[in-house]
Amino acid sequence: MKQAASHIRLTREDRLVNFLAVFIGLFTLVFTVYPIYYCFIYAFSDGASALAHQIYFWPVDFTLDNFKSVLNDSLLVNSFFVSVARTVVSVLTGVSFTAMTAYGLTKKELKGRKVYSIIAMITMYFGGGVIPTYLLYRSLGLLNTFSVYIIPSLLSVYNMLLCMAFFRDIPESLIESAKLDGAGEMKILVRIVIPLSAPILATISLYVGVGAWNDWYAAAYFVNDQKLMPMATILMKLVSSAKASQKAMESAAASGINIGQRGPTATSIRYATLLVSIIPVMCVYPFVQKYFVKGVMVGAIKA
Repeated sequence: MKQAASHIRLTREDRLVNFLAVFIGLFTLVFTVYPIYYCFIYAFSDGASALAHQIYFWPVDFTLDNFKSVLNDSLLVNSFFVSVARTVVSVLTGVSFTAMTAYGLTKKELKGRKVYSIIAMITMYFGGGVIPTYLLYRSLGLLNTFSVYIIPSLLSVYNMLLCMAFFRDIPESLIESAKLDGAGEMKILVRIVIPLSAPILATISLYVGVGAWNDWYAAAYFVNDQKLMPMATILMKLVSSAKASQKAMESAAASGINIGQRGPTATSIRYATLLVSIIPVMCVYPFVQKYFVKGVMVGAIKA
């Protein structure tokens, strides 16, 4: 068999396909990895070089002062813990609520099941806008509270549809046998459905977690207390500050003024903060990757 395999010759079309596959793979790899590497080299470079955007392939004047500035800034450190708390609570509550809602809507004996499903589907295509949302949150007492991060994100209709598609594939005989043994719906959900649904639950956990970690919108519009600001919102403010600093530097250079600023700047701190913010997601993803791929494939086929 080995000798036969060694005599197989690739045709010109095979070589062309292999070349295109390798080229596209390398092209995708470079454009995927380079943005992260770009943040890395900026985070470890001197602030003046980062502010002037003179860094391309490796750090200039290697330094750790940017990370020291991040860790010494109580606001940034506090925002990191706020983001962690928000992500953990959002995943626990969001996945639990979504799973329970999806399980209920898969039950044919639920009265008004189709109406509930249609109402949920409508929310995927239409929204009230910022002002009505603000007024609603104010009437509910959610403004400037940690709850504004949790309660509005309890249910994602898309994630619910994925769960419903997965739950329908669970053998009905398992549920019927559990009912014959006297198990209630909640016990069936916790003891049977959820353990068998690890792939889809891991998938929506990643969706919810990454969404909560990266969300800056809620804090920017509905929170005024600096102690409740997540890292994503602080990073957005740093981006605006860095742009302002860049414009000021360009104006000074155009006027013939030599700017010899050394040490951390808004630009270098921005990239250091960005690098710190993406590390937790990069550390968690490898552990849920196998469930994520399986859950996405199953949900894509059945939803």
